[in-house]
Amino acid sequence: MVLERMRDFCWHSTRDYEGLQKFLYLIKVFRPALPQQLGTEYYRKNSSWHLNPRSCPCDIEFIEYLKKNGVEDKVLFHFGTGSHHIVGLENQKLDKPNEVIGITASVSEHRAYVRACFQERGLMKYYKVIFGDIYTLTCRCLPLLDIVTLFHLCEFYVPEEISFVHHNDESLLELFLDRLNFGGKILFFTKSIGWEKASFVVQAFEKQGKIEKVEEYKSLRVYSKKTGSKIKVPDFSAS
Repeated sequence: MVLERMRDFCWHSTRDYEGLQKFLYLIKVFRPALPQQLGTEYYRKNSSWHLNPRSCPCDIEFIEYLKKNGVEDKVLFHFGTGSHHIVGLENQKLDKPNEVIGITASVSEHRAYVRACFQERGLMKYYKVIFGDIYTLTCRCLPLLDIVTLFHLCEFYVPEEISFVHHNDESLLELFLDRLNFGGKILFFTKSIGWEKASFVVQAFEKQGKIEKVEEYKSLRVYSKKTGSKIKVPDFSAS
């Protein structure tokens, strides 16, 4: 807690010096930081999330959730792979692995995926990782899904990027609800950096009758698409 406060103080005290902030981020004085702070291009080239169960346990808890509920042979979409790619690696160990589609906007995280595929030839059979911006996805490039993780909702949307994307955070959630199979689940991470904002989005969807809470598992909150709800996905970039 003290360390986090010191980092926050240092970050805010240097906010008028963009070059200094980027340098401090690069040498890992500030981690994590978001593209809104560093700029999208810089963030994509230099960011990388390593496995840290203490500060960011979402992927480990997700693996536990899958095993606890016997989730196998399903189609999963995973937002934010990390450089560890633990979701894909652990999925390989199941009797009937799930088809997992991951997405990362980090160059180094995607390179780590490529290296892992060379080291373990069977990895890409069930685990595919897209390098790209999740806000550029559309219904036409996504299959129907059984489970979606939006652990990092409201962390990466940058309004200045509007001409390059199709969605903001609200329409992104609409998109994945539209691609969710009957009985499918969508999971959020309540300890994420963006949860304060994301929780308002989720609550709004609950009030509108689009989703309903199913359960909680540790830091994860699990929802399903409400029976009978009709999802209309707006093209946010056209507004």
